[in-house]
Amino acid sequence: MNGIKQIAYFGISTLFLKVLGFALLPITTRILSQAEFGELNFLVSISAVMSLLLCLGLPDLLFKQQMNNPRHKRALFRDALLVCAIVSGVFVCLVFYCIDYLSALLPVTLNTLDIKLLAINLALSSLLSILFCYFRYYEMAKQFCILAVLQGMGQTLLTVVLLYLGHGVTGVMASGVVSSALVLCIALVLVLKPLGISFKRVSWKISYKNGLFLISIVTSSLFVYANNGAENWFIVASEGKEKLAQYYVALQFAVMTSFAFEPIRMWWFSRRFDELAKNRERYVELCTLCLDSAILLCALMLIITPSIFSLVLPQNYQLHTWLLPSLIFIVVIKHHSDLLNIGCYIHYNGAFVTVVNAVSAFAVLALLAVLVPRYNVYGVVVALCIAQLIKTSLLIVISQQLESLTFSVTRLLPSWVCFSLIYFLSITQTAYFELIQCIVFICFLIALFYKYKPAILALTQQTMRGKVYD
Repeated sequence: MNGIKQIAYFGISTLFLKVLGFALLPITTRILSQAEFGELNFLVSISAVMSLLLCLGLPDLLFKQQMNNPRHKRALFRDALLVCAIVSGVFVCLVFYCIDYLSALLPVTLNTLDIKLLAINLALSSLLSILFCYFRYYEMAKQFCILAVLQGMGQTLLTVVLLYLGHGVTGVMASGVVSSALVLCIALVLVLKPLGISFKRVSWKISYKNGLFLISIVTSSLFVYANNGAENWFIVASEGKEKLAQYYVALQFAVMTSFAFEPIRMWWFSRRFDELAKNRERYVELCTLCLDSAILLCALMLIITPSIFSLVLPQNYQLHTWLLPSLIFIVVIKHHSDLLNIGCYIHYNGAFVTVVNAVSAFAVLALLAVLVPRYNVYGVVVALCIAQLIKTSLLIVISQQLESLTFSVTRLLPSWVCFSLIYFLSITQTAYFELIQCIVFICFLIALFYKYKPAILALTQQTMRGKVYD
């Protein structure tokens, strides 16, 4: 039940933040011009790649590193926070000093004040990521939820106020800085005491071997960004800010599918190494359950998101009907690569993750360079789909070679079939396709119920017993 409570808290925070984010879409798309909205999205794209560098792969190390002594584990968090603070401080100083040179390297013109505010926000967010990892690892989901909601609500309210006051993109950047600074101060108050371990009592815990792991994770993360983010640079350079704004909005609705799975992912990724070490059969069962849940959520989003998309956004953001379902299809492929890769992470310091991400990154960059100038957004989707298929196939094959686990293709087949049918109906939009989608989805639910019937009944009985005792 503790795991269910943790997932519930993560779910509340994730749901609340995404609801706030999507509530802002109708406001920002109407207050900002399409060019300004495209500029904002390009800043977000820069933020995505820079956050990978500033975090240095430390969250992965914090979850992966197993230590029998609890004090040593807390010391590892201490060292990670210190390293992150130093790197973030140096980063902000470099951006402020080299702002003119950096602006000249970008494919579009951006306000230098916006870039400076983005740098400060990135530094604060990278520190917060370490503190939030602490809350996740020590099952402090309640504190995580409160702080995440506070940050999201504060940033949203301040953004709306500044937008209506006419501050535009700069107002959005400023709201991020203020909310991140406030939440960081609160989080530090909660965490500094348990992490206040002197170096005389516990020495530096990030070893040379850990450094190799961090390098592989950072490098791999950059390759991941090439697979999921680099297309923004190609679109804005080839088509301009307006087309990027249209694509980005559709992408956000597709990413909403991924964030619907985020509570389960946050819970599972913080404990999957421990589960594999304790019981391999249980690990396979839980991983399969997570994957089925991810596919189910994507199928649900295929049904409901197109209607929401048409309802909340201005007409000039409406694109082809195939775009949103196809982006959700790519999200499903990504879920497979995220969940079925454990062997690549626990052997050879994650080197194979870097290699696989490099192969798919070079593939997507080559495809984007060829397809985007010719086929615009259609070329982007094709390039991303091919690259994600390459990445997923390589990760699964290599992971199974390194850490053979008894995953059953037959047990996953119903999920694949049901999702494929719903996706095909979404892009073809044949007569009564929405009704047929709902029927297929109900069949999907029934199939999963019978597949996990013992676990569902056991959980139900456990919940009812808890209510009786209360």
